Amino acid sequence: MAPPGDRLTLIRLLEGLITLGLILMMSNALIGPVLDPDQTGGESNAILRLMWLPVYAAAGALAALRAPRMLRFWAPGLMLGLLVAWAFASVTWSIDPSVSQRRAVAVAATTLFGLYLAARYGGRGFTELLATAFLLLALGSYAVCLAMPSLGVHSDVNAGAWRGLWYEKNQMGATMVYATLTFAAAAALSPRRRWLWCLGALLSVGLIVMTASKTSLLAVALGLGVGAGLAAMGRGPAAAVVLVWLGVTAAALLGGLWWLAPEALFEAMGKDPSLTGRTDIWSAVLRAADERPWLGYGFAAFWTDDSAPAKWIRNQLDWVVPTAHNGWLDLLIQLGAVGVVLFAVALLAALPPALFRSRRLAEANWSAMMLAVFILQIFSESFILAHNSLP
Repeated sequence: MAPPGDRLTLIRLLEGLITLGLILMMSNALIGPVLDPDQTGGESNAILRLMWLPVYAAAGALAALRAPRMLRFWAPGLMLGLLVAWAFASVTWSIDPSVSQRRAVAVAATTLFGLYLAARYGGRGFTELLATAFLLLALGSYAVCLAMPSLGVHSDVNAGAWRGLWYEKNQMGATMVYATLTFAAAAALSPRRRWLWCLGALLSVGLIVMTASKTSLLAVALGLGVGAGLAAMGRGPAAAVVLVWLGVTAAALLGGLWWLAPEALFEAMGKDPSLTGRTDIWSAVLRAADERPWLGYGFAAFWTDDSAPAKWIRNQLDWVVPTAHNGWLDLLIQLGAVGVVLFAVALLAALPPALFRSRRLAEANWSAMMLAVFILQIFSESFILAHNSLP
């Protein structure tokens, strides 16, 4: 019989490997291009639905294993739990109850796994675990793009842009933004492996460049800027005052440019004034939201193939619109104003700890960088309450 210490080490090793596997699954690498090329989300793909059941079971088992630690996170658990409970409640008024029910189960498991990660791992351990996953994803993306360009490189309207292990380039760009920020934090926290995480950051930035996504470049610049700024502010009050002044000045300049010459700002971002058609979608979605302002159309039910309001929007815009391309608006049409308020409360509650507790938590401003990028991305992508995903 193995000594207790060896058994404990084996359990921790297995726990770490299972956690790493779940993180890789939540990245959706290869799932889209191989198993879900039409991006149905599993609605017409039984294999895709069934393959997530072991993932949910594993997430539940990990949470049960660390139940005492999970209970310490009762405050964020309560806020996120209320939001998930509202998603379940929406089944009763959903325009597609079966879809809302399945997706609510999925987002509950995803949320539980996120809470487990926060409860189980400390700053350095958390960032290095994520950095390991991101390094595997980055290396896999280079391998696919170089060895199998038919799978890893777009040949459609985005011809030549790399998409790596994902369905399209923006998915890889968003994932590599999170990867770059995680590599930066891991490099700051782990001097012995700094060379490895710096190499990972170079690889992830290279992939962002190959996606030709200026939004992803802007996001990674914002995240790294927030991290560097907070690190500099920790050096003393004088540095803090100077950085706050520079931040306010930069925000005022951007605001003035947006007000006086928005065309120049759009051109610098590589976008047209409609944000590649997003403003047309937003106007149509707001009109649909007016029909059900408080409760919405049910969690994840609005953009299904048989949805009447979604068909109206698609007919109006003359293309198959998959989402609102705005997290706030997608939440509004799914869970109404009540859902938006519940999410806003949870998000606002996360900001003070991210900004003021990072040094005590020893996570190199990782959470502040991630939140800054997340807040930016949910204005153009539907990442809020995204089931089976890392964001």
